[in-house]
Amino acid sequence: MAYVLAEQSSDAVDVIAVANDVPRGHVISEGDLTIASTGPDPALTPVPASRIDEIVGMRAVADLTRGTLLSDIAVTDQLIPGAGETVVGLAVAPGQLPDGLVTPGASVRVFDTPSPGDEPPKATPASIGATVVSIVYDDVTGQNLVNVLVDRSVAGDLVARNATGRIGVALDSSEDGGTS
Repeated sequence: MAYVLAEQSSDAVDVIAVANDVPRGHVISEGDLTIASTGPDPALTPVPASRIDEIVGMRAVADLTRGTLLSDIAVTDQLIPGAGETVVGLAVAPGQLPDGLVTPGASVRVFDTPSPGDEPPKATPASIGATVVSIVYDDVTGQNLVNVLVDRSVAGDLVARNATGRIGVALDSSEDGGTS
């Protein structure tokens, strides 16, 4: 038994963990990070400790919680939203977006949908292309709360569409270079 434990501990790798809570959008400082050891796990994709100097100075894409392992999708070297961009919050009903497939960084289109019981539209509904910033399920409302990054020129239109409660989100291929 002791041999098995020793064998497993020698497989540990050093990774970056979050030492202090970091709010979304803030620049990450050296004091916000620490090194942790963990065993290899294919379900985890933590940032290797050797990249700590690269991570310092980047921005948090979402709130980073003390004690969690850091992953590449949690940081960016870009300000979000950037110049000419706006983040819009959407409340999307179940069944109106691909379940479990929409993740931060995904290219999506937000479509107008008819009222419940109405006939489907004869023409293709209007849509707005966006990039997902974050997504969480709200247990209280039963809706998916999706923050998307859009061009500033369409932000007001998307906010108005969302207010109707009649929107659907379609996931676009990551291979076609983005939204259409």
